[in-house]
Amino acid sequence: MDLMILVYVLLIIAFAKALGEAVSRINLPPIVGELLAGVVLGRFLLGRIFTGLHDMWEDGARSTFIGQLADLGILFLMLYVGLEFSPKLIKASSWLGTGIAVVGIAVPASLGAIVGIAFGLEGLTLAFMAVAMAVTALPVTIRILKDMGVIGTRTSGIIVSAALVTDIVLLMVLGVLIGAAEGSATWSSAIYIAIGFIFFFVFAMVVGRLIVPYIYKLLRWMRTGEAAFAVAIGIAITFAIVAEWVGLPGVIGAFIAGLLLRETGKGLKVWARVEDILSGLTLGFLAPIFFVMIGFSVDFDLVVEHLPLFAAILSVAIIGKVAGSYVMARWGGLSSNESMAIGSMMMGKGAMELVFAQLALETGLFEGKEYLFSLLVLMAFVSTILAPILFKVYYNRAVVAGEVPVQPSERGQVDGNMDASRYAYR
Repeated sequence: MDLMILVYVLLIIAFAKALGEAVSRINLPPIVGELLAGVVLGRFLLGRIFTGLHDMWEDGARSTFIGQLADLGILFLMLYVGLEFSPKLIKASSWLGTGIAVVGIAVPASLGAIVGIAFGLEGLTLAFMAVAMAVTALPVTIRILKDMGVIGTRTSGIIVSAALVTDIVLLMVLGVLIGAAEGSATWSSAIYIAIGFIFFFVFAMVVGRLIVPYIYKLLRWMRTGEAAFAVAIGIAITFAIVAEWVGLPGVIGAFIAGLLLRETGKGLKVWARVEDILSGLTLGFLAPIFFVMIGFSVDFDLVVEHLPLFAAILSVAIIGKVAGSYVMARWGGLSSNESMAIGSMMMGKGAMELVFAQLALETGLFEGKEYLFSLLVLMAFVSTILAPILFKVYYNRAVVAGEVPVQPSERGQVDGNMDASRYAYR
């Protein structure tokens, strides 16, 4: 293996974990430090001084290898979180989550279109701008909820349901825009994508009913956690392949696989070993690489050149998303603090925004206005940092005020007489 690849991976992990540990001391989730590590190591700080670092993010064999590690990291992260997330919680929150997703798309998309028109955008570029304002990053959102230890709460169930619906709807819309940009028939492209999505979820339900019982028997027969880990990874990769084949991101496939495997392995001795292996490999190694790579993507020079447009995009992406989600959450009967917590988490763009922006760049949706890519990347970066900060504030207020029910853990029941404030994120 190329020695410099090892050096780069060492630097990424060292800076990511060091900054993650540092921000955790001021009560922020480690993901914030990992994102900042990308900026520190990137072209505008250490990368400006040590030009040899450029191979970490510029096109080349080394950056490609690191990028592939990052892609594997987000895949493993989604599997890991799926293993800890109850499908019953998502199902219980599905109607309110869907409502939050719909309104949370409509409000920022409408405001994004107005901003685009004001700055001279038109056609498919304008349509994409509207879509980009409404994105919620499911992988990053789940990672933040996991870091904060609230993954089993009602609030997290609503957030994940809304984020999942949001990403699926916007992926369909993006497919239509890309089809139009490439000259294919818009309606036929939309129908093809919709059929593919339906096929995937039917496939997941069939596997859950017909195949999962046999997986359970296989896991019971196994004696080592390493062998069971291989089974879990194999199933996750299979689901990711099927998801990519029908037009969904592979990470959604891995997440659904995790949900199915959670119910399959629960209660088996060998399964605890699987979770330990996956936790160490994912949170300790692969996932931080992914979040550092997001920090690498920020180009501050282009942002400075188009600062008014960036300010408008950032304002719409944050205020529009929070307001739209907040209104629907309040209409659904939630308190003001919990609704603001949900809206705050829904505004994080993270990885999905980068995927959308990259596809738009590659298919010519930014033709003549390539600077939009850098603006959207920085917007995703800022919103992803702000999301956990605001969520923490409002969720803690909701917990202390008794507005959020304390979720009994699966390892033991919570005494109802205890002070609920002790379960706030510190």
